[in-house]
Amino acid sequence: MDIEICIGRDVEGPNAYKVPETFKRVSRDHARLHWNDGIVTIEDHNSTNGTFVNGERITKKQITDEDIVWLGGLGTNDQCYRLDFNIAYALFQNANPARKTQAKVTPIDEIPTQAVNPVVEEVNPVEEVKPVAENRTDYTAEFASLKQTYIDYQKKLTKLKDDSNRHMQMSRLIPTMIPALLGILILIVSTDMTMRIVAMSLGSVMSGLIGTLTMGKSNSAKDKMAEDIMELQIKYQKLYKCPKCGKPYSLDMHWRKLEAGGHCPFGCGAKFAD
Repeated sequence: MDIEICIGRDVEGPNAYKVPETFKRVSRDHARLHWNDGIVTIEDHNSTNGTFVNGERITKKQITDEDIVWLGGLGTNDQCYRLDFNIAYALFQNANPARKTQAKVTPIDEIPTQAVNPVVEEVNPVEEVKPVAENRTDYTAEFASLKQTYIDYQKKLTKLKDDSNRHMQMSRLIPTMIPALLGILILIVSTDMTMRIVAMSLGSVMSGLIGTLTMGKSNSAKDKMAEDIMELQIKYQKLYKCPKCGKPYSLDMHWRKLEAGGHCPFGCGAKFAD
């Protein structure tokens, strides 16, 4: 059985996930969620700013409660919206056609002879499952995404630093090696002692001179690395935050510390572990 939920700022009805109007980057009819035998799929509905799963823009993708889903961007803008999988799941339960009232008609051969009309028994509808209330405290599922956000940040930070340091080392090493290699070449091919002495001296002087000149370039590379690190921190700082109160956690706070505490340190009541 395939159940579809419409997502957007201007969708209505029992099978609708309405995003608050303040999230302007979300289209009025943004995406579709499909439920089929327990498998949940999200499909972008030609939205203006896109649908993203784990940082990748998608057209259609299967998701679970461990995936990070953003509507309208990657979460770097406060007008983007992060999809709450638990609320979506509750809507699927609410949209189940089995919940509707059904009528059961007594077969004709079982109707008493004195009855004029067939006997109709009203079947009680399945109890409606409402979206998760705002005052819930169990945010264990969201914490798994928070943990992955921290891990991804640390991996990208390490790679950025390693690549920048490797580039700076090569930019200093190669220019200083060229004069030395030229001096060695002259020593090999020339038998003139004076020429060989001049080549050695000139190679040493040029190596020192080039090393001094490349210091400015090295400082520029360090400044570029600092800017890249800052941009990375800004991006992930907006993602590394409490899923309940929305207050950001310091990227210096390891996810294990949050897990050890078991709850949001800001006192909003969100629990991350039993």
